[in-house]
Amino acid sequence: MPGENWQKREELSELVYEIMEECDAPGVSVAVGDESGLLYAEGFGYRDREEKLRATPETVYGVASVTKSFAGLAVMLAEMERELTAADPVIRYLPEFSFGGDEWDHAINIHHFLTHTSGLPPTGALRYSMVRSMEGDPMVEQLREAGRWEEWVDRDPIDNYGQLMEYLARVDEEPLGRPGAQFSYSNDAYSLVGTIVERATGETFEKYVGERILQPIGMDDSTFDVDELAARDDVTQLYAEDPGGEVYLSPNWQDAPAMVGAGFLRCTAVDLVRYGQLYLRGGCANGSRILPPEAVARMAAPYVPAGRMQGYGYGLMIRPNYSGVTLVEHGGSLKGISSHFGYVPEQDLTVSVLCNLQGVPVSKIWLGAVNLLLGLPIDNERSVEPEYDASEEEEDRFVGTYRSGEGARLDVYREDDCLFLEQDGEKSQLRLSGPDTAATVRRGEESAVRILPGPTGEIAAIYAGLRIMRKVSDEPEG
Repeated sequence: MPGENWQKREELSELVYEIMEECDAPGVSVAVGDESGLLYAEGFGYRDREEKLRATPETVYGVASVTKSFAGLAVMLAEMERELTAADPVIRYLPEFSFGGDEWDHAINIHHFLTHTSGLPPTGALRYSMVRSMEGDPMVEQLREAGRWEEWVDRDPIDNYGQLMEYLARVDEEPLGRPGAQFSYSNDAYSLVGTIVERATGETFEKYVGERILQPIGMDDSTFDVDELAARDDVTQLYAEDPGGEVYLSPNWQDAPAMVGAGFLRCTAVDLVRYGQLYLRGGCANGSRILPPEAVARMAAPYVPAGRMQGYGYGLMIRPNYSGVTLVEHGGSLKGISSHFGYVPEQDLTVSVLCNLQGVPVSKIWLGAVNLLLGLPIDNERSVEPEYDASEEEEDRFVGTYRSGEGARLDVYREDDCLFLEQDGEKSQLRLSGPDTAATVRRGEESAVRILPGPTGEIAAIYAGLRIMRKVSDEPEG
């Protein structure tokens, strides 16, 4: 590991404070390690801005979708113990699961769930699963004022796995495609992975992960249990941003008993580095083997394309050729949570970044730390969409309104001879990088967008934010 470049850690601090100022983020914690141990750990700002309590490397935050790799690892452990295999059809463990019809249901296996290739479209299950935990939170009033709270309470809450599968069986939407055909991020699929682990092992998902992963690794400050957090001192408060951009205290932890495997672990930046060391050590922790090296390799295999020059494994995003090394990483986002974790196997490096406000581009901090340690410019980017001289006709193919069952709406429209994308009240210019691909920059990070034609050539959907969103109108709804 090029340790001499870590003398530039002051440059990393400058980047952290710059992003915190841009987003009015109260607190951030960063940790860096290698196979041998912790190299760097620092807290920035406040875990509790009102009480002026400083963030530390040991502050407990939510990690949201970083939890998904723990679900993938749980499957690998259960497979090692001959309790299931990733190739098993999901209905072996979830006989009541139904969505796309008998043939489709029987074709889905656990691997499809883990790689977001089951064909499940985005649905509203996450909202309905979290709604009880939002009672009394100031964010509810913000959602009411924005006319969004009705989307959370227009049906009964989802309290358990059975109700989740009942809900999915009633979703009036076709699958996105045959199992294994294409990638579209699915919280619902990972929630059902948690169900499968429970039924295969006879233990709750939380207990299984706690006893087989967290405890052996030494992640002593990590938990799924919100009630445990009340007894700890170094735990963050949660913050949210109102439509006017003002950041306010929003203390309720969003929780979803039916969707634990999708994103509800809480831990520290230091604990996540310990977790990363498990991968760097080929499946060993604290002198003991947790899982075989081949299982670690399977976790980080890029099974399916998930954007330009990157693939998806089991709860991990893989970029095979970043300046000669591999980036293995995953981010997370919920109310009061922005998280990013990952490792670079060739350089024996693992980094974690946690923040107590949603929508903060902490992946820039993560990559900045990686860049400095690799001897690269701190602002070196993962990839840049190519330049393309698009015709007006090609640009107009993108125009329209796209929606997903998760509640997301995306509008693409022309204004002053330029193409724009608007989502969640944020407007950004859309630049074509090919006949069917484009790039947009939000909060300083470039992301790729792709239009997807239907069977007769019409534009049926758009791929953005790792999800396929179906087109609902040829004209933006405004």
